[in-house]
Amino acid sequence: MLTMSAIPIPILPAIQLKRILYATDLSEASRAALPIVSAIARRYGSHVYAAHIWSPPPYSIVSPEALSIMGEEQQNAIREVLEDFLHANELSGIPVTPILGRGEPAGELKRIVRENRINLAIVSTHGRTGFRHLLMGSVAEELFRNLPCPVLTVGPNASKRLVTQDEIKHILFPTDLSLESSAVFPYLALVAAEYKSSITVLHIVPAENHRHPSILDEAPILKAEIQRTFCGQTDPACMVNTVVEAGDPVQQILAHARAGNVDLIGFGVRKASEISTHFRNTVPYKIVLQAECPVLTAHYGDGL
Repeated sequence: MLTMSAIPIPILPAIQLKRILYATDLSEASRAALPIVSAIARRYGSHVYAAHIWSPPPYSIVSPEALSIMGEEQQNAIREVLEDFLHANELSGIPVTPILGRGEPAGELKRIVRENRINLAIVSTHGRTGFRHLLMGSVAEELFRNLPCPVLTVGPNASKRLVTQDEIKHILFPTDLSLESSAVFPYLALVAAEYKSSITVLHIVPAENHRHPSILDEAPILKAEIQRTFCGQTDPACMVNTVVEAGDPVQQILAHARAGNVDLIGFGVRKASEISTHFRNTVPYKIVLQAECPVLTAHYGDGL
């Protein structure tokens, strides 16, 4: 018989988004996140910290003095590009502080989040890797698990519907019913209460298990347990639907997101220290690359 261990779901206070981090590599692809940065900042009166992290390219045959001069010139040039980048119409009238960091992106952004007490980080990814020592691509999935705050990621397909994000009607919460996967639910409950959204709690029975004759027969019992676990943490005005299905998690999650015209997908994730640092085979990252809406990730210890 399927049973579900009790999962403690903390109840959070109202959403506080006074300090938002917008991480950008200054590419056109990273502009996909600007509409949602703008929408959130205007709704919550947020101050936006726009950060770009760069690493100087190696020069093996120049003196340390020449390298220092070249690095300073490059940094000044990048700072000018960052300031021009932030003149986008989406950020007009919003208080923005540009931050130019130098070094390893995930580590630098983690420092920026802590020093500025960031409530939410917003990034975009195009899924490519290895370009110009800059930010997005292979780094984006590291931020899911390293930054000490929730991360909202805009994938390469999300921009198709991200003209404005002033309404969030439908939220999808895929969960494997582990403690780690529940970490994002308090934030989803707050968003649902704020926007009067519905939440679909989706549990996918792995493909290797779904042929067991008792698994899906006991799905109604499991659905009832899921309903009891999560419904008590949501606003009574918000509808919570529970779905238990079998199959490939990525395919099923994307299918439900498209069929339900979902505006936000939420994942609870493990911290980077708890798993391999090679993330691109994980379900959350695969969903980010293919989903047509933003993906919110959080792990325990985060805080809006």
